[in-house]
Amino acid sequence: MAKYSTGLSAKGFRSLANEIHRYRMDLTDKCEEFAYRMAEEGVALAQLKILDFDAVLTGELLDSMNLQAGDVVSNGATYYIYTACSWAAFVEFGTGIVGSENPHPEANGWKYDVNNHGESGWFYFKNGDWHWTRGMPSRPFMYETGQELRDMSRILNIAKDVFGSD
Repeated sequence: MAKYSTGLSAKGFRSLANEIHRYRMDLTDKCEEFAYRMAEEGVALAQLKILDFDAVLTGELLDSMNLQAGDVVSNGATYYIYTACSWAAFVEFGTGIVGSENPHPEANGWKYDVNNHGESGWFYFKNGDWHWTRGMPSRPFMYETGQELRDMSRILNIAKDVFGSD
């Protein structure tokens, strides 16, 4: 933004007001872009976490990771990272006795062995065959994505790219 002396004329004041208005509009656009880029980074991180946790059976969970715009207001914007996969919570938090032995870092209120199968586990039918399980451990791909998105160097790199480094 240009510097102005205290002795502004009416024309100079209008010019300054117009420049401030353009700056505010540009800032709003940049805030929206920053939120979008962070959400984009979040989707990519979540997909990497799914792969790292070897939680790819059909590809449904991996392919369902997406982002959605929230509110865009004069001083910022929000985006949501989400999955439309109906069983994503079971991967995130785990199930059965195995899940209770390897719980999610924030498993507040999550019920692991709701049917009290314990060590004996249970059978389930899938793709024409019967399978036995004692559950599965937590593979907290969204939790870890959130933790990594809070990394200040990641935030600063995206902010510098969007807002400039001046």
